[in-house]
Amino acid sequence: MAFQCDDEVESSLRYNDYKVKATSKATFSLNNTIWIEGVISSKAYDLAVKDSVFNDNQLGDIFSIFKFIEPTQISNSKDAIDNFELIFDVGEFYFLSACENAQMTAIPELDNDGLFYRYRIGLKPKATGDYLISWQNGIIQNENRNEFIIDSYRIQNNSNEIGFDRCGSVSSRLLNESKKEYFFSVE
Repeated sequence: MAFQCDDEVESSLRYNDYKVKATSKATFSLNNTIWIEGVISSKAYDLAVKDSVFNDNQLGDIFSIFKFIEPTQISNSKDAIDNFELIFDVGEFYFLSACENAQMTAIPELDNDGLFYRYRIGLKPKATGDYLISWQNGIIQNENRNEFIIDSYRIQNNSNEIGFDRCGSVSSRLLNESKKEYFFSVE
């Protein structure tokens, strides 16, 4: 037997995507810091009132850091947050407990003018290699996302796919359908 006390109410709020910028270079050294900045409007669209309203419960921006690996049939990148020293500058950050080395969430701070939420984090490399950062809800704003870096890591049966190995669990995304990845090398 089952019962329900209240009707489930679907949220009438529609949220914007984060707009994200990363330090605009394709190659970094171990002494460099790669800065990532995310911004999102403090307003959400309320379908019930058909207008924008202040969003005082801002959702976090979830992103992952991967290192490219020798491609398998299903993956070409592996979780790699531990390859970076993290410099927390603006906002709060926490890690997915199931796989701390793959995914983090940025909780932004509200600007003084109340118009935008922002976060800023620095990544200081500890290991050389080719990397990518992938966002769940963020759209990378850099004009050049350095996609050429993936050319050496194409998956054999699907050269347009990025295969993400997060603690042994693999998911994928089509490269030509996504503006959510930023690629870079560390020498």
